[in-house]
Amino acid sequence: MWDLGQETWRYSGKVLKQTPSLIVLEAFFDREKTLVGDLVLMRGDRFIEYYYNDRWYNIFEIQDLTNHHIKGWYCNISYPAVFSTRCVTYQDLALDLLVYPTGQQVVLDQDEFESLPLAPLDRNKARESLNELQRIFQQGQITQGGWDG
Repeated sequence: MWDLGQETWRYSGKVLKQTPSLIVLEAFFDREKTLVGDLVLMRGDRFIEYYYNDRWYNIFEIQDLTNHHIKGWYCNISYPAVFSTRCVTYQDLALDLLVYPTGQQVVLDQDEFESLPLAPLDRNKARESLNELQRIFQQGQITQGGWDG
């Protein structure tokens, strides 16, 4: 069961860029080998993470630890991020989009999303945000190192 508001992960990152509505962080995967869809995450994989305080999603560009090639993009549908001087937090809404370098897209965790006790307006905003992300990737607006969001 998904628990809104419960902290599920905490890690360190380096700020690469910051505007009033965007923070871009560099972080390194700090868990053991993990499978997400067909994507294998390894300890040390580089993540370039885009957080917005005015959008209902965040985007993680995942690069292979050995050759820095793109493994894919993992996108969380969430309430807008909250920025503080030393921390970025967001409330995940379970619904995720995984995008492979080939352009193939896979929507993850739809059952968990549907079981969340969300207000109808929040549920609709989350679905609209998923659709927006899908369009962004379908239109080729995101490539390795090529997203200014």
